[in-house]
Amino acid sequence: MSNFTGPEQRSKRSIATWFRGLRPISKFRVVLFGIAVLVAPFAIYLGLDEPNQAEAGDCMAGRTVSELRTVDCADSGAQWTVLARLEGRTEADHNDAACAAHPETEASFFEDGRRFRKGFILCLGPVGK
Repeated sequence: MSNFTGPEQRSKRSIATWFRGLRPISKFRVVLFGIAVLVAPFAIYLGLDEPNQAEAGDCMAGRTVSELRTVDCADSGAQWTVLARLEGRTEADHNDAACAAHPETEASFFEDGRRFRKGFILCLGPVGK
């Protein structure tokens, strides 16, 4: 009779046993990583960037696409008021005529849609108008 214990004969540890053996800080890190892995795709899919959340009447700050963000209208940094949000638009629609119905428009912003959806155009005017 052999007393040799080969790889086939070793008992397998379950994930629960492995998790119980971790230090509390390591458990916290594993749980936090798991939450991040689950939440990140939804945040990316929904496009939780600032311009995507803007609605007519909101105020924004920033002069470039990467800087554009929603701010409180009482904020001294507010540079724009969203005059209109035009849904279901393509990049070809983003021209001088897109915001013609809003003569106060000084700038516009286009964001491409995600997942086969069309994008939107924000017509931006001066704060307080």
